[in-house]
Amino acid sequence: MLRTLCAALLGPLALSSCASRDGDLPAVYREMEVPVERLASPDFQRQGRALFHEHCILCHGDRANGRGVRATAFQPPPQDLTNAAWQSATDDRHLYYVIAEGRTGTAMPSWKPTLSRGEVWSIVSYLRSLAPPPAAGGESGSAGGSSSASSELRR
Repeated sequence: MLRTLCAALLGPLALSSCASRDGDLPAVYREMEVPVERLASPDFQRQGRALFHEHCILCHGDRANGRGVRATAFQPPPQDLTNAAWQSATDDRHLYYVIAEGRTGTAMPSWKPTLSRGEVWSIVSYLRSLAPPPAAGGESGSAGGSSSASSELRR
């Protein structure tokens, strides 16, 4: 009886944490469709690069390495968006979420009032294009949805 009760109480909890690697995102972002084909488009990446240079370069730097002219003023410092470990640990929905909503406890602002959904996705596309190539025989931190161990992103 006690086992059945424990299973009944803990089962849904265990399933909810396994159901989605985006489980910590608000529902609207968790259910958002990732435009995988658009993310791979060179035109979309070029648009994202232009938007990145217009809105993000002062903090993240022209190489997206977190070394923009304003970077030293922030604690924590801006994320190095070219870091291989960060790229592989961060999925596209989390990246979109942080660009759109900002990041609590940091200087990262919400761009949702300024940028359209398509523009945010184009920045995601550009940032994904900065990922180092996967090591030979290794797995890619691909655009579709890598691990939710994106603690760097969700600090």
